[in-house]
Amino acid sequence: MKMPAGLAFYTADEIAETLSFDDVPDFFTNPNSLYAKLWSFLDAAENPTPIGGDGSNGTVECRGDRMSLDNDDKTPHFWEKLSELEQAAIAAAYLADHPEHD
Repeated sequence: MKMPAGLAFYTADEIAETLSFDDVPDFFTNPNSLYAKLWSFLDAAENPTPIGGDGSNGTVECRGDRMSLDNDDKTPHFWEKLSELEQAAIAAAYLADHPEHD
């Protein structure tokens, strides 16, 4: 399945924590759930997106500094590692939360 373009700048944890997955059974409760899988991508990232802060200790002050697609916790880096069903669930949740991108 093709990834919605707007998801390119989302990190794995942003997908897990900010999108609405009301129609996905066991999203949070099953240890093999999509939620757990998304967090595993974040844990495995070797070049994760820096967090906000004051610019010290690897943090960045500006939101724009967090937008690099080179960070391997962003969706394009793990999209193909998801099953078609997982891709469809994420795409549906994204489009439900962002109908302007439909």
